[in-house]
Amino acid sequence: MDSRKHLHIPDHFAFILRSGGANLRPAEFKVSYAIAVGGVRAIALIGHNRCGMVNLVARREAFVNGLIEGAGWDRVRAEEHFMSFAPIFEIGNEIEFIISEAERLSLKYPKIIVAPLMFNVDDGLISWIERS
Repeated sequence: MDSRKHLHIPDHFAFILRSGGANLRPAEFKVSYAIAVGGVRAIALIGHNRCGMVNLVARREAFVNGLIEGAGWDRVRAEEHFMSFAPIFEIGNEIEFIISEAERLSLKYPKIIVAPLMFNVDDGLISWIERS
């Protein structure tokens, strides 16, 4: 979901699904489609440091005020929206979540290689996350 980085990959090389916190649960049907119809056989699950999905509670007021000012919502609707969805998208620790999501996807799609990767927004490097 992060807009700070553009991946430079060849045309027709990969399906790209951007999802906050590298959380593919909300996009699971798209993942299944890419595997079943698109022939995907490997998933590079790339999270990044300084992720906005970590500690969402700390961003509650900014989120609510942003919807009020930017989208014209009233405070009650914006607060209810945040409270309904923040628990679904909160990831806790970036690395721990990427590992758990990679393990979940590996169990769900046992023939698919799932590579847990971490992008460092400070130095621009992508690193493999070793699963224990």
